[in-house]
Amino acid sequence: MDQKTTYLFDVAAPRKQWREFTAAGFSRPVPGIIFDPAGARCGIPLGGLGTGCVDLNTDGRLGRSSLFNSFAPPRELNFSFLALTVANHTWALSSSPPPGLDRPRAMSYWGHYPVADIEYDLAGPVGVGLRAWSPFILGDAESSNTPAVIFEVHLRNCTAAAQACRLTLAFPGPTPEERGPNALEFQLYDGAVRGGGMTWGEAGLLLGTPDAVQLHAGGLETAGRHFVAPVPFETSRPGVTLAADLELAASEHRLVRFVLAWYCPRWAGSTSHHYRHAYARRFRSVQEVAEFVAGRHTRLLERVFQWQSRVYALENLPVWLRDQLVNILHTIAKDSFWACQSIPAEDWYGQTGIFALTESPRTTPHVCNPSDWYGGLPIVFFFPELAASLLRAYVHFQLPTGEIPLGIGQGADLANPVYRTLHTLNGIIFVHLVDRLWQRDRDRATLLEFYPSVKRAIQFTQGLDRDSDALPDLDPDPAPNQFYGKWTWRGTSIHVNGLWLAALAMAQRMAHGIGDRAFVADCALWQKVADQSVEEKLWAGGHYLLFKDCATGEQSDTVLANQLAGQLCADLHGLAAIFPRERIAATLDSVLRLCGRASRYGIANALRPDGSWDRAAPPQSDGIFTGESVAVSATLAYAGKTKAALTTAHALLEDIVIGQAAAWDMPNILNADTGAILHGTDFYQMMILWLLPLAIAGEDIHRACSQGVIWNLLAAAKGQEPQAGETSTFPRESPPEGKVR
Repeated sequence: MDQKTTYLFDVAAPRKQWREFTAAGFSRPVPGIIFDPAGARCGIPLGGLGTGCVDLNTDGRLGRSSLFNSFAPPRELNFSFLALTVANHTWALSSSPPPGLDRPRAMSYWGHYPVADIEYDLAGPVGVGLRAWSPFILGDAESSNTPAVIFEVHLRNCTAAAQACRLTLAFPGPTPEERGPNALEFQLYDGAVRGGGMTWGEAGLLLGTPDAVQLHAGGLETAGRHFVAPVPFETSRPGVTLAADLELAASEHRLVRFVLAWYCPRWAGSTSHHYRHAYARRFRSVQEVAEFVAGRHTRLLERVFQWQSRVYALENLPVWLRDQLVNILHTIAKDSFWACQSIPAEDWYGQTGIFALTESPRTTPHVCNPSDWYGGLPIVFFFPELAASLLRAYVHFQLPTGEIPLGIGQGADLANPVYRTLHTLNGIIFVHLVDRLWQRDRDRATLLEFYPSVKRAIQFTQGLDRDSDALPDLDPDPAPNQFYGKWTWRGTSIHVNGLWLAALAMAQRMAHGIGDRAFVADCALWQKVADQSVEEKLWAGGHYLLFKDCATGEQSDTVLANQLAGQLCADLHGLAAIFPRERIAATLDSVLRLCGRASRYGIANALRPDGSWDRAAPPQSDGIFTGESVAVSATLAYAGKTKAALTTAHALLEDIVIGQAAAWDMPNILNADTGAILHGTDFYQMMILWLLPLAIAGEDIHRACSQGVIWNLLAAAKGQEPQAGETSTFPRESPPEGKVR
């Protein structure tokens, strides 16, 4: 058999390196990495927008699961769920099988979120390929909010004789904590999807098939016998087992499809505050979920491949970046919440409900606006209605003083706002987030809704100016007051105040759009004074000072890699440059010479001007913040330094994905010397990667969404043809031009 056309992907492609290879469902070679069973810490999370998810690990087992509302942290399954019996010989389709069962001779794994493809070499008469996926479609939040996984099992008879086979799937049910006081009941289903399941209260789990195969359904035998035959259901070992019997003709290739659906509409954010999942508005039972996805699975998968194919066709981007733009979206499945109702009810949610991403379910399970600044762009691009719902939460919790909270939730709760921490930046970041959404479509309704809160946030932040230089000051409050929270900065900071300059420009543009002439004048005056203050206080001849406190004389000339964060935002938001052109160029040269050369694994956070490390607050002063490193790469790209941008971003991703085996477990901080992960799991901040296509193309948000790269991806998800110029070549290396002060 021709492996390139029969297998799901080319299993002969090299392992653990980015390559292009052929794959089923795609008309041209695709970029990706093929992993062996031990090649990654975990695998693709199967799930969508706010549905919960379950990891399909590279070893073939099910890993962490939040299907039954175990969010922070998710439940650890480590469960071999799929097996094949041929002629009384059973293989568990996992490199870590239950005792007494054989394992495949070899396995190959290709993940392209929301799809996980595995090829199994059983060294037997039948070959097996698995394509497992969940609906996740750019621009279609409703379809992407379907709590289901489709397992497509490809059975290939490698012999000239018929083969009798039994294909067995199993899935564990809820723990006592997950089901609460509700009793478990086993169910048989014999409709459009036949199979077995269980219910507890209004919640349920269903494992079934829409295909015409002989089927047996039963409970779960935890000792591994469930791979041979289902057993009677017992509440002491909740779960479902399906066994499908079929006969393969000589050389036959048979596809058998299974649906895993779950329906757990209510989750406990806290003991006194519960929520209902958004998917509960569309479905009334687990059976409805299963029948919905089974009846539409062909078209849903086509739509997934349409948008993936368009990303893969961006020939102006290297192979590794095209692969990672697709795969980085997996953090949405791991980190997203979408509630349609809170219990007790609150009337401010509106029809969309409330959507949010938790920073990291296992490391820092809270919703916070710094992470939204790093990782929220794909939500703005592809699901703007959800970005608006998150902004409404920040508005709801904004204090009368204008202060915006750092975050709006802890664990699985979307309430309990946190104030004071990072208070110097919170209002600034809120303004950036609002302007992103407005610039996407320039919809006046967005401006009208959020402008009053933007104005109050700017006024609050301007009130933090203690020395009349129009710059908010970092005070000696022991609470963290900027993104590098353990690293003490004082007075005027280039990172904070660069972002402030950009926020003033955004607010001035919004005030002009509203017709608020008085506030236009206020912002213009503050910006004029702030511009002069930054240059006079912080310019050090080849870069900007990290901070300077004129009241005490304390200052630091450490070179912060992301000191031009404000300039990055000016480029992204389509604003004029906020720093002089010649200083942008000089600063980026200093950053590359120091922070860019200091590590093989990305851009180091900061270096002393003499090239030594700043050990003031390790690892924040001498490590690599992954999101900040990508931000610097994007700044370089906007400045025309495309080669440097791609080189530094590639070094970071190569270490994370290949060196640290964290392709689907994104970290927050790396050791700059060794590349080792120091902090963070499942951080959605790394969706900042979606900055790079815009920066390389020189597109701001509005251009990208109205006629550029984002428009084309959304068109692909709708089945439309790309616009001309989508696959243009790399821009030339050039100094920053066109934005002169």
